[in-house]
Amino acid sequence: MNILGYVKTYREYLKTPKGKYDAKDYAKAAICFFATMLLVLTVVAKG
Repeated sequence: MNILGYVKTYREYLKTPKGKYDAKDYAKAAICFFATMLLVLTVVAKG
């Protein structure tokens, strides 16, 4: 298993229009997920 091959393939994928779109979409989803978890933890901690 060559991890550098996976990294190279992923970097090439990010250079494509679909790859750029997917990366932005995943980043937005991650931000929303962590913001939601932070909100839930805040509500639970105060409750």
